[in-house]
Amino acid sequence: MAKFRIWRRFDYVLFLVTILLTVYGAVMIYSTNQGSPDPELQDLWRRQAILGMAGVGIIFLLAAFPRDYEWLGDFGWLAYLVAVALLVLVFFFGARDEVTGEMIGWFDLGVFRLQPAFPVMILLTISVGAVLSKRRRRRKPRVTPLFGAPKTSMVETVAERPDFVSYLTSGAMTLVLAGLVFMQPDMATAAVLVAMWLAMLFESDMSTRYLALTALTALGALYPLWKLMDLLGFTYMQKRVLGFINRNNDPNVKYQLEQAFIAIGSGGPWGKGFGQGTQSQLRYLPVRHTDFIFAVTAEELGFAGIMLLFALYLVLFLRLLRIILIAPDSFGRLLVTGTLAMILFQFVVNIGMNLGMLPIAGLPLPFISYGPAAMLTTMIGIGIAENVVMRHQK
Repeated sequence: MAKFRIWRRFDYVLFLVTILLTVYGAVMIYSTNQGSPDPELQDLWRRQAILGMAGVGIIFLLAAFPRDYEWLGDFGWLAYLVAVALLVLVFFFGARDEVTGEMIGWFDLGVFRLQPAFPVMILLTISVGAVLSKRRRRRKPRVTPLFGAPKTSMVETVAERPDFVSYLTSGAMTLVLAGLVFMQPDMATAAVLVAMWLAMLFESDMSTRYLALTALTALGALYPLWKLMDLLGFTYMQKRVLGFINRNNDPNVKYQLEQAFIAIGSGGPWGKGFGQGTQSQLRYLPVRHTDFIFAVTAEELGFAGIMLLFALYLVLFLRLLRIILIAPDSFGRLLVTGTLAMILFQFVVNIGMNLGMLPIAGLPLPFISYGPAAMLTTMIGIGIAENVVMRHQK
């Protein structure tokens, strides 16, 4: 009975809003590519729907896992080593651009393309969460009443506040992963990893002076980072930043933003109708099913469709925040904080770049943009959050 009773604490609201966002995304992907002459593009919505159904299975699998989330902390360093291995292997076995031969940053698995930087986000959450939660363990004898045979079990003691060593260790771990992603080159996804670490750092009740040190270090690293882009020849990153400051600096950035502004502005209160957007259906808007799917949604469904989308995201964020507040220990809170930061940061950046408020970055709109790795990673994060909330009463 206890196994069934635990399902009463399953967050069905979080699960429902996850499904609704997934359906919303599949419908909009269908709309963006329904008139495309490329059959592969026309089939993307089916792939997204299949990924969504697989994601639902992953959520249930993680929620119903016989052991609770605490066992993940036992493999924190293993998770980190796997993350490093994935990001290193992509340099040697990853796909290459057919024209330039430059690395693209993902593995071609035939069925779909796997961008390792996305599963690395979950692995970072586990490994950094284990470090910041100060998982110190000791052996304690336990007697089984039936046989009286002494056994041992692991008892966890959690420090009230991480120390300076945890701060440096978690920061170094994050910078190594972010640096490897940056070298792919993918500055936007590297920024997601840093944002996740900062959110987890804040949630871990880190000392204020360490947080201030982090802010000063980040400001001081801006100029060296810019010069590093020059040294490595990552001029496209610089062009995106300069294009954000002044769109005339980059004709490509200027064109993309202008088309996005036209699409968003022409939607009006109720939109032009599903599948009736001129900027999207006439192919004026680039990368419609990924980076600029928000502009497509605004044009076709209007202000009402966008408000519905925002309402779904708001419920999602509030449910994850609720789990953080009621999680029974620091490690559980950090796991869900990492997931919330991962989704929220991509949400803000994607919509910000569609509105011209942030530089153009290749980050998807979670659940809405097409992307197998992004979808499955987000679903794993939701599944871990469900595991935490189902065991918040021990």
